[in-house]
Amino acid sequence: MHTIILDTDIGTDVDDALALAVLLGSQEVDLVGITTVYGDVRLRSQIAMNLCSMVNKEIPTYMGEDKTISGREVWMSGSEGKNFESLDSFTPQATSAVDFLIEAVIAQPQAIDVIAIGPLTNLARAIQSSRDFEKKVKRVWIMGGDFTQSKVEHNFKCDIDAARIVLESNVPITILDLPSSQKTIIGMQEIEQIRNAPVIGTLLYSEIMSWIKPRNQDWTIPHDPIAALSLLAPEFFEASSPGKAKVDPDGLSFWSESPNGNVVLVKPAHPESAVKRLIELITS
Repeated sequence: MHTIILDTDIGTDVDDALALAVLLGSQEVDLVGITTVYGDVRLRSQIAMNLCSMVNKEIPTYMGEDKTISGREVWMSGSEGKNFESLDSFTPQATSAVDFLIEAVIAQPQAIDVIAIGPLTNLARAIQSSRDFEKKVKRVWIMGGDFTQSKVEHNFKCDIDAARIVLESNVPITILDLPSSQKTIIGMQEIEQIRNAPVIGTLLYSEIMSWIKPRNQDWTIPHDPIAALSLLAPEFFEASSPGKAKVDPDGLSFWSESPNGNVVLVKPAHPESAVKRLIELITS
């Protein structure tokens, strides 16, 4: 059983919702909390709570940092929550996301994995605020970066200072970067399978279509659910040796092998099988 906190900017790109659906669909996950980050964190929390409630799960959800450490302006699409109803009926926890992260990890040392699929502001603040968090979190699983330096990846770019704080900490980290996540794809066949999922299929389908139609696509890349799957189903992934990672002032990410390193990179070894497995979890 994996004890997990999901740290997310759910509501913009559909892949955050798909990642949450993967965790909710797994019998091997104890999802002890959801923390939201970046921009309208109340709305993001309400979206997450709505999805959980649809499958009769009440997962404590906490509002996190709405502004970036770097001072970079927050970007939101404006379409967040448009496919949801009665979001105002959901009230997130009063405790802040950063306080919850620290308290939960200290209460269960070396037991909690944090899956971070948005900008890393909440995690950076937790590291800055508590040496115990840094020492006692089991591992942080990140979707972010581009270690080929071909581009500046969105999650790191949104808060470069936060990414630097997290990567240069002593926290054990596993990263699925952008080129690695792009090895997987969900096409219309898989999208139709998601549409037919019990209870949340129709809503997830609407979220997918709202994301891909304006981009004239009939496919989407499941960046975040693949990152979650790297924890749940490591047999579908290749992992690097330990190394050290850093982010430069422009947001480019670098990794080098080091026996004392805290950062492992993963990539799908069997992309089609990984996608098949995540579809099974979403539609279970």
